[in-house]
Amino acid sequence: MDWKNKKVLITGGSGFIGSHIAEKLVELGANVSVLDIKFGKNIQHLDGQVTFIKQDITEYNFALPDSLEYIFHLAAYTSPSISNEKYDTAFKVNVLGTYNVLKSALKIENLKKLVFTSTALIYGEPKYLPIDEKHPTQVVDIYKTGDIYRVSKKLGEDMCTTFIREYNMPIVFLRLFNTFGPRQDSEFFIPKVITQAMNDKKVEIWTDKPTRDFVFIHDTVDAIIKAAETDFIGGPINIGLGREIKVIDIAKQIADRFDSTLSVLNKQVPGSTRLCGDNSLAKKILRWEPKVNFEEGLDQTIDWFKKNNS
Repeated sequence: MDWKNKKVLITGGSGFIGSHIAEKLVELGANVSVLDIKFGKNIQHLDGQVTFIKQDITEYNFALPDSLEYIFHLAAYTSPSISNEKYDTAFKVNVLGTYNVLKSALKIENLKKLVFTSTALIYGEPKYLPIDEKHPTQVVDIYKTGDIYRVSKKLGEDMCTTFIREYNMPIVFLRLFNTFGPRQDSEFFIPKVITQAMNDKKVEIWTDKPTRDFVFIHDTVDAIIKAAETDFIGGPINIGLGREIKVIDIAKQIADRFDSTLSVLNKQVPGSTRLCGDNSLAKKILRWEPKVNFEEGLDQTIDWFKKNNS
């Protein structure tokens, strides 16, 4: 698809994934607007190349520009731990904010696609691996634990399904596994470990037991853009590398790169013990598959943090 001059809006475009989507769509020639509460450092290099809209998606009178063709809705509290610390605000942003975006999008006559990003964390503790889209989401368990991040993302998916059914809105929603790469906040595992190793010369992780499915940011962005290009409406569609990696092995790789010590604190951590996604549906529907292997992505991420360490 030719993105030249297409009118695009990215909510949360100053964030990690949103900024990379903006960067790619600018490169492809799209007319990109970024909607966020601040013009963050992640998009400073795009100043003059994107239109910035300072707006809070939770506001009562929230409205989207009516000339849009594509919307990428990423504005959210994305960290599970921060979401649980700021419970009320996270719920407001992730649920009310998503509703406001969907409701406002109803008024856009030429809307061709809205892409919503959810999370694979809503699968909970897996009953089988790799996890496909038919895997139960264990909603009851999520509500019992009070994990507002997972609850809010599941509610976001449910609202998307409702707007598709009731209004025939052209929405695709994706369940992202563990995206990583340059510009990711140190709240997340890989940048946190890199920062520890680089600045402190020691790495501490809570436990060596979990496994995760890490996919490099460029592949995630490619999947999200392909979701906008497809004729498919609905979801969920898993976006992951399809490879289960032990977090202890990742920590060792990073520690070795910086000649740092590594210790395991043997603390209990929230979340699933294992995660590995089946991405065959994404390959079939989106004509997408990851191109960057984990080690190559990790090298690129480490190099970026080295260059931007301050």
